[in-house]
Amino acid sequence: MIAVMGARLAGKYAPLTGRLAAAASDGLRGVELSFAEIADLVGGLPASAYDHRTWWANGVRSQQAAWHHAGWRVDLVSLERRHVRFVRHDAPMAAAGESQPDVTAIELPIDDDAPALDVRVRCVWRVGGEVGLSDDKLVFPRLPRVAAIYRLTFANSAGRPRIYVGETNNLRRRVGNYRNPGPTQRTSQRLHDELVRHLAAGGTVSLSVAVEADIETDGQRSVLPLARKTARVLAEHAALALVYVDDVVDILNADRGAE
Repeated sequence: MIAVMGARLAGKYAPLTGRLAAAASDGLRGVELSFAEIADLVGGLPASAYDHRTWWANGVRSQQAAWHHAGWRVDLVSLERRHVRFVRHDAPMAAAGESQPDVTAIELPIDDDAPALDVRVRCVWRVGGEVGLSDDKLVFPRLPRVAAIYRLTFANSAGRPRIYVGETNNLRRRVGNYRNPGPTQRTSQRLHDELVRHLAAGGTVSLSVAVEADIETDGQRSVLPLARKTARVLAEHAALALVYVDDVVDILNADRGAE
């Protein structure tokens, strides 16, 4: 089931909260940690932590809440040196010119004429089947020609699972595009290559689909019509938002905000 809710502090990053809280108790105003040290603390970091400075921004995602709840913020992060500096909330900012995450918030007045955004999306994942590989050709389960959102879960015996979430107005045609991508279908080609590489290495790929969804606003629930592109994109992004908050798998979707 998918639900878009307020971000919560995930247990995975609780050891980092404890480490920073202990540093505060010792009277420290700044702490520098390597990515390796943090990975050891929390049981591993996702690839995005090593590739995108925005992963370390002072926001509301589960990892970001870990230092916020301990009374710290990220002051400087170096992807090249793979280390991060935390400072107490009331400490001065890093010197100009140093690599910093975007931490400056602009205070704007509340618009009382616009209703607050309070939306919950619900849908149930149904088993679509397993994706296979035969003679280097992808084999998908037989699927209906319906509008849907779908989730591909890449699993193996080592490492975190990876997922891809997408939306389509024709589920059968979409998996056909992954089986035989056209020369201009860059996303389909990328997923085709990921699927073939993963399956050839002995991994598994399972497909889940959601063909029905509803939306709740102001306590009123109504059907979310997945035949409409906007509705599918909303459900797709709700699924991805929940995965980002939980941070228990790695995401294969391209995230332009993390470039």
